[in-house]
Amino acid sequence: MTAPLLELREVTKRFRRAGTLGDLLRGTLRHPETVALDGVSLRLEPGTLTGLIGKNGAGKSTLLRIAAGVVLADTGTVTLAERSPRDDGAFRRHVAYALPEERSHFYRLTVRENLRFFASLHGLSGRARDDRVDAALEIGDLHAVATRTVRELSTGVRQRLSIARAMLGPEPRLLLLDEPTRSLDPHQADRLRRFVVEEVVARRGLAVLWATHQRDEMASLFPRLVAIDQGRLVADGMPSTVARVFDP
Repeated sequence: MTAPLLELREVTKRFRRAGTLGDLLRGTLRHPETVALDGVSLRLEPGTLTGLIGKNGAGKSTLLRIAAGVVLADTGTVTLAERSPRDDGAFRRHVAYALPEERSHFYRLTVRENLRFFASLHGLSGRARDDRVDAALEIGDLHAVATRTVRELSTGVRQRLSIARAMLGPEPRLLLLDEPTRSLDPHQADRLRRFVVEEVVARRGLAVLWATHQRDEMASLFPRLVAIDQGRLVADGMPSTVARVFDP
């Protein structure tokens, strides 16, 4: 069997709720752990688009952060291109994790200035940085707005900038999206979906894991859906079957 691009095996993650001043005064600082993920196993192949569904608090964002190497699993294993998150740079060079757009940009800087700054955080400089920024502008179809400040952009264009920023890494092979169409009008949402399918998946061959609450996306966008509930993977397969187990 061919090795998958991304594989999670029996991944578990627990968090302890932060205490408050009231907890301290009452002497109740110790709280039970919350199980965010409970034995989750998942495989993604290159050039595939997978939808991730589940109610709020089901564990979707935790799964994305673990797949990105931002959070480490307590137990189980995670591999991306046969690398472990503990390899750090070797793992994360392949990850494009698009954060929600409102937390991703400097609004007073131009699109190009934003991308140049974040490219510098990847250790790029000079010609190498400029080439990578130009490639990101092409990926996001952003050349026409490269000299405009982020605050001038529509929400849909800022979402494309978020993806372009995520793709600044040296060798992105996996794109992680957390409800990217949540704030978009129907036209903007449709354009972003086409962009991901045609540019990111079909043209560039990345695997995409896309968390969503949108019924229309569940039904028509994804060849495969996985459903998570209370930290456990409860369904994996065709959208017509999987979507039935989830009522957003």
